[in-house]
Amino acid sequence: MSGKIWETRNLHRLLLWILVTVIAILFLLPVVWMILSSITPNEDVIKYPPKWIPERPTLMNYIDVFTTTETTTVGRALVNSTIVTIPSVILTLLVSSFAAYPLARMRFKGKKFLLLLILMGMMIPLQVSFISLFLIFNSLNWLNSYQALILPAVISPFGVFLLRQFFLSIPGELEDSARIDGCSRMRILFSIILPLSVPALSSLAIFVFLGTWNSFLWPLIVMSDPNMMTIPVILSYYLYTLSGLREWGSIMAVAVVASLPTILVFISFQRYFVQGVATSGLKY
Repeated sequence: MSGKIWETRNLHRLLLWILVTVIAILFLLPVVWMILSSITPNEDVIKYPPKWIPERPTLMNYIDVFTTTETTTVGRALVNSTIVTIPSVILTLLVSSFAAYPLARMRFKGKKFLLLLILMGMMIPLQVSFISLFLIFNSLNWLNSYQALILPAVISPFGVFLLRQFFLSIPGELEDSARIDGCSRMRILFSIILPLSVPALSSLAIFVFLGTWNSFLWPLIVMSDPNMMTIPVILSYYLYTLSGLREWGSIMAVAVVASLPTILVFISFQRYFVQGVATSGLKY
């Protein structure tokens, strides 16, 4: 009987492994096609029948992306996206931590109401506030500026709720011991709570990085200067201009350059991602 159970479990694991492998391949196929097309000459990308392995691999598409007249702003767009994304991640982690700690560890009037407002904020799409945000930044003469892209990303109801849930899972005895030793609230937050919350902070950092780096509509609205545009806006611009010239290899090269930072960030923090999300809903 035990042998049959062991064989059944192994069969289930094998079937699950096959299913996961097939799903992974389906998700990876467009990425592999994008990378291979980026090292394929433009005239060979649209050949029929298509070939996965390029006959004449070349790096000229990447060279053209950063050197030709039509694509000189790609490098600048990468710099703009980096300047916007890194401060957005840091400030979002700080603001969300400062907001989540009182909601998780302190007692005060209106706490449940504030938590309800945060949950309501998670239900409202950010696009709903674009008109009011545009009018505010226009009155401050902040259009075509980095702060117009950074500040809307800093206030994250989802980040506050995620960290609040994770803070609740940390034993309160650690905080009590620190208070007995004379630690202030700020010292407890930075010396105990945040070091123990690395999985949740890493998960939030991934979400904010991906959301800010891939943001398209808001940068398109507030940025009219080509030198201030971010990489998603520039990518759409070259998709519109170069597709008419059938320079698909160059378009794929821009797409690879735009997506590479997000892939590297996710791979670097992958081991914290699942743990942070899974353990952030243990208590309410």
